[in-house]
Amino acid sequence: MDNYNFGEVFERETTSTGRPSRASTRIRRSYNEDVIAPSFEPEEDNGAPNASSFPCYNFLSNAGLLDDFLTLVGKAGLTTYMEDERKQYYMLTKIFVESFKFNNKHFHPTVAFRIYGNPVTMKLKDFCAALDIAPVGTTRKIEDNPKALLELYREITNDDCRTIQRGKIRNIQLPAIKYFAYYLATSILGRENTSNISSYHLAFLIAALTGETPYHLGALVARRLSNKGPIFGGIIASRILARLDLPLDPTDVELTPVRLDIAAMKSHQFVTTDSSMDNIVYRMLFADGDEREVLLPQTDLFSVHRQPWSRSKEEVDEQLKIQGFHQQHDSEDAEPSYDYTVMHPVASSSTYPEPGPSSSYYGDTTSWGPWE
Repeated sequence: MDNYNFGEVFERETTSTGRPSRASTRIRRSYNEDVIAPSFEPEEDNGAPNASSFPCYNFLSNAGLLDDFLTLVGKAGLTTYMEDERKQYYMLTKIFVESFKFNNKHFHPTVAFRIYGNPVTMKLKDFCAALDIAPVGTTRKIEDNPKALLELYREITNDDCRTIQRGKIRNIQLPAIKYFAYYLATSILGRENTSNISSYHLAFLIAALTGETPYHLGALVARRLSNKGPIFGGIIASRILARLDLPLDPTDVELTPVRLDIAAMKSHQFVTTDSSMDNIVYRMLFADGDEREVLLPQTDLFSVHRQPWSRSKEEVDEQLKIQGFHQQHDSEDAEPSYDYTVMHPVASSSTYPEPGPSSSYYGDTTSWGPWE
């Protein structure tokens, strides 16, 4: 086992002036540091942990998104992490995430946390090794509204020019990119909001879309874990436990596994409420508030291999019009059908009101079916 420091983790540094430290005053969240978008509701650190989400491969396959999703995961260097579906535990996750600290020293950045009653310090590079994330890129805080991330947000939302504080994951247009962003929020970024776009999402998306890593992804995970927010760090905590070769508390309770299946995607307004695994209808939102309901799969229209990483309303309408013509032509040549079952149309247009400030992934699970 590697020689980690167990104990003396949370030493408080003394200040050089008599001025009270920020920690001693009212806690204020620095949105410029980590969030381009958000208006979080006040959240406490004593909330119940949620299980980290796993991808639903049946849903992705039926929607024609699996290849693009795996491409994004691979370019971001997250394939091994994504394939890890080990068990997650309530107290292990809660204590680990709530105690997590990130110390970005110039030459020796470290993370500090507790595994049950054991305080631990770990070098950032070892933390990255435990998650199998490459330790490359800058570990500095993301600057205030960085140009590269703002430009990426504009591109993936088809030039959404509303105030950035209202930017949401739902504004992302291509379904594979949007699904990947929800996966990041509920699995990689252990304390992320599942509604708003953040600089953490966008930094990971740069890596996933271009293969470049200007930002240290492990440091981003560490920064996010050290902030407030919903707790989704179960896989991270379990991987760290295994890395340290520490025993699991036999009284700990296993968290119920969760997948980003069709029920979860309905809660995110990713698909229509009447979608099924045989009839997946994607809800594509435009900057002006208009929405198109598009029957999936649409591998050519929504491919992540074609830039820009969004589509104009005119392009979508033209593509759907062409498909509608061919479907009508094919049906005229086919033998008459006596099945009068009403089917969902290939596409429709409507305007939906802007959703509220947050859409809790776990808000209503009573209607969720079994994993797909």
